[in-house]
Amino acid sequence: MKELRCILFKDREVLSAILDRKRRLKEELPAGQITGLSLNSVDESINCTITYDNGHHSLTIPETELQAALLAHCMARKVPLPVDADKNVHLINGRATLMITINFNRAARLVHVAAAEKRALPV
Repeated sequence: MKELRCILFKDREVLSAILDRKRRLKEELPAGQITGLSLNSVDESINCTITYDNGHHSLTIPETELQAALLAHCMARKVPLPVDADKNVHLINGRATLMITINFNRAARLVHVAAAEKRALPV
């Protein structure tokens, strides 16, 4: 049995997630005023393009970086995300969507039991 959860993001949230991630990693941010954001599906992957200075310049964000930014955005806002789930970014109706698939047929991850055994505490 599997469970599928979808989190849809507004363009403003996608942009905020990307910029927050770039700031945290101390990467260079676009110089100028951001004037647009577009999400495109190319060969089953998603590219995010940020345009600035009225379209004179652009910055393309690959799918892996977009996914990392969206996951960090969720964690910063205390959205519960299962550790053992498969997480993918898809484009649904023009919106970035984080799809989380939980496989209930996997063995349960017993972190608290292992930690208790390590400390010699009763489980």
